[in-house]
Amino acid sequence: MVNDEDTPVNLVEVDYPGGSFGVQNIAPHSTFHYRFHILTNDRVEVDFTDAAGHTKDVKGPELEQGEEGTLRIDIQAGDKVVWSTNLTTSK
Repeated sequence: MVNDEDTPVNLVEVDYPGGSFGVQNIAPHSTFHYRFHILTNDRVEVDFTDAAGHTKDVKGPELEQGEEGTLRIDIQAGDKVVWSTNLTTSK
């Protein structure tokens, strides 16, 4: 996850197929790395609180069990979220 904003994002939680993880905050222009395994088929979602105290809930791409690679979540100016995936199926 990358915070491209000029202010921190807080109470960040990512729900992915089969689990979730979170971090208290991501400083401005900082990155947070986390490894996880996709355990079922479903969409990924990120929730966070912006500097003004507004909660954002943004759905991302569909992930499938057995995929591996990278998922990048960019939180950009105006709380816009951009998802980038580079995933392959390991069967």
